[in-house]
Amino acid sequence: MLDSQSAAFAERVWEVAAQLGNNAPKIADDMMEDAFPLTCSQARQEGALRMLRTGIITEVKRILRTQDDAVGQADFADVCESFAPLVKDLRSKSYFVESAAEYVAIPNLIAEPELLDDARRFMRRKGKECLDEADRLDALFAAVTSNDTDAAPARQEVLA
Repeated sequence: MLDSQSAAFAERVWEVAAQLGNNAPKIADDMMEDAFPLTCSQARQEGALRMLRTGIITEVKRILRTQDDAVGQADFADVCESFAPLVKDLRSKSYFVESAAEYVAIPNLIAEPELLDDARRFMRRKGKECLDEADRLDALFAAVTSNDTDAAPARQEVLA
C-alpha cells in the first residue's frame, strides 16, 4: 500500500470509528469491501478472506492505538499536572476496554475511572496469559535441552 493510500485508510478508519466506536473488527467489516474491493474479491475466490480480514483488523487496531491526540493530551496535562508523569510513561495513547469492546484514549480513561479499571484489568490478564505461556515454553525448553536419554530420540521424532 502506498503512503497516500495508508493515510487515506487511516483517515477512513477514524471516520468509521466515529460512527461505530473503536471496535476494530466492526470497523474492518464495515470498510474492507469498499477499501479493497479487488483484493476482497480475489481473497474470497481463493478462500483467504478470513486471513485478509484478520490482517485488516490488525492494521485497524494499530491505527486506533496510535491515534494522535496531542491537543487533548496537552489540554489534559495543563488541567492536571500531577498525572502528567504517569501518562508520559505509558506506551500507548489508548487502551482496550473490554466492557466497551473498543480502544479508549487516555484522557477518556482518566475521566471515567471505571473504564480505566477495566483497561488495567484487561492488560493484567493479558500479561498473566503471556507469563503463563512463557512458563510453558520454559518447561518445554528444559525438556528439549535436558541430558535425559529420552530427549534426543523425542526431538528426532518431532522432526520426522
